[in-house]
Amino acid sequence: MPHFDIVIIGNSAAGLQAIRTIRRHCRRTTIALIDREDSPAYSRVLTPYFIGGKTGRDNLFIVDGSFYREMGVATFFGQAAAALDPERGEVRLDNGETLHFGSLLLALGSEARPFSPGLKRVSTLRHMADADKLEGLLKPAACVTALGAGLVSVPVLSHLSPDVERHLIVSSGRIFSRLLDAESAAILEEHFTAAGVHLHKRNDIVEVSEGDRLHLTLASGEKLATDALVVGKGVIPNTTLARQAGLIVKDGIVVDEHCRTSYPAIYAAGDAAEGKDFVTGETTVQGNWITAVEQGEVAALNMLGLDRLYEGSMKNNITEVFGIDVAVVGYCSDDAPRTVTHGSGASRRFRKLFLNEKDRIIGAVVIGETNDSGLYYQMVRARSPFPGKQLLHGDNRYGAFMLQIA
Repeated sequence: MPHFDIVIIGNSAAGLQAIRTIRRHCRRTTIALIDREDSPAYSRVLTPYFIGGKTGRDNLFIVDGSFYREMGVATFFGQAAAALDPERGEVRLDNGETLHFGSLLLALGSEARPFSPGLKRVSTLRHMADADKLEGLLKPAACVTALGAGLVSVPVLSHLSPDVERHLIVSSGRIFSRLLDAESAAILEEHFTAAGVHLHKRNDIVEVSEGDRLHLTLASGEKLATDALVVGKGVIPNTTLARQAGLIVKDGIVVDEHCRTSYPAIYAAGDAAEGKDFVTGETTVQGNWITAVEQGEVAALNMLGLDRLYEGSMKNNITEVFGIDVAVVGYCSDDAPRTVTHGSGASRRFRKLFLNEKDRIIGAVVIGETNDSGLYYQMVRARSPFPGKQLLHGDNRYGAFMLQIA
């Protein structure tokens, strides 16, 4: 049975950052990486661009095979972890091979919730195989429908040709309901409608049949005939392995401020990990790239014995949809104690800051040019007081302010 100092399960943001962090501090530590996909790591954020014909498949890959060789990582690609024994420090692969570990990082990511499996014209978008399927499915499509207004379905629709008829079915009363406040969502909805998207809010699919096209019946009674359905509704953290091994699992794999699970030698990071939210202090599965990178680094440092605390995760999502950039940072809910806005949807430059009872910045929505979203992220992390309207107007004096609080 091969033994490794550290075994990582998951070949995306958290796993890659853990590898880089380990090698930055130590070249002698032995590392194994397990992933069920038989390929180097790729960017899921870029898959809608590939599906829409705006970038080639090769451009999706973040690293190539040489990365793992140069980092001295033993790779077990195309193999899933079938069982975990925390007491013995063992991971069994689905091919029957067993690896022994000193420390283990669960960077397992998440899965799309199944929807009418077996239908040829229906697909989720979580893996490269999904992207390949959708690329072939959407290329000839005259009409495409997306279920769920999140960061999967909306970018897919937005990168299709404007000649394609596009429908977006949303069960809630607004798009991006888990990310945005009502005002910001309304601005984007106006933009989507102007781009030709047919919005079906407070609706759902109650019946689907497949022939030469997909025939959808909505809860409202409306019927749609479409060439493809992209399902972006319902993402589930991959927790089965941890749950079966006896680790504490809620929505995700529960971790402490060291990104350690309920078993001392096992850590978790990324979309499968449930840890403290920086703003609210409540536990959550954040599910964004930056959080995965941060948690992957913290977990790696602690696996090396270098004590590092993680203060908590934050929303930090940046995307481009229907030709407009959107960034969401921190706490951006309607129940924030106070908000300050500048700009409008019509101007294509809108800024909204969310403040707590002490007028400290807890979140920001940026619509339009988003280069300043990093500034807002830093200010939330620094628990900065709101410096005044010049921040929203783009006054350069806020640079001096940031130097004061850094």
